[in-house]
Amino acid sequence: MPIAILDPFSGISGDMTLGALVAVGLDPEWLKALPGVLGLDGVRVRVQEVVRGEIVCQKVDFDIPPQPHGRHIADIRRLVAAAGVPASVRERADRVFTAIAVAEAEIHGMSPDDVHLHEVGAVDAILDVVGSVWGLELLGVTEVYCGTLTVGDGFVTAAHGVLPVPAPATLKLLEGLRVRPGPDGAGELVTPT
Repeated sequence: MPIAILDPFSGISGDMTLGALVAVGLDPEWLKALPGVLGLDGVRVRVQEVVRGEIVCQKVDFDIPPQPHGRHIADIRRLVAAAGVPASVRERADRVFTAIAVAEAEIHGMSPDDVHLHEVGAVDAILDVVGSVWGLELLGVTEVYCGTLTVGDGFVTAAHGVLPVPAPATLKLLEGLRVRPGPDGAGELVTPT
């Protein structure tokens, strides 16, 4: 029963998670084919070895043609369901997107179904979430443990203007988890995906 232990000493995001999964055995060719599986035409996935802070790691980047800016959760559910994603992956990815939509809804005072997920509804965020959930399953991971999250500091520009780091919805998602600020000048280190 493989487990995953995340040590987000420098934050965590969907693309960082995908890079870590490739580093421990997820087939990069599977990841490069994922946009086609999800019906996201014209999206290219690049995986390369890089050095960050003197540590070798795998970096995942998406080259995405112009897209609508964000989607509603129902749109994301339809996209994932139409792709023939395994039921277990679809259910877990839906839990992730639902948690994000609920957090956004609380921040904006509306129903989760009415929230327009700007950054999280974008193609790269969908690939981050579905790819990470599915990648963990392909690796046989049954449990994930996470250390203290370093969230960064400062401000980030989002669809709703300039927001503090961590952004309000991210902060809502982090409730009850161990976090630490900084380092100074780091900017956003933890994203919702």
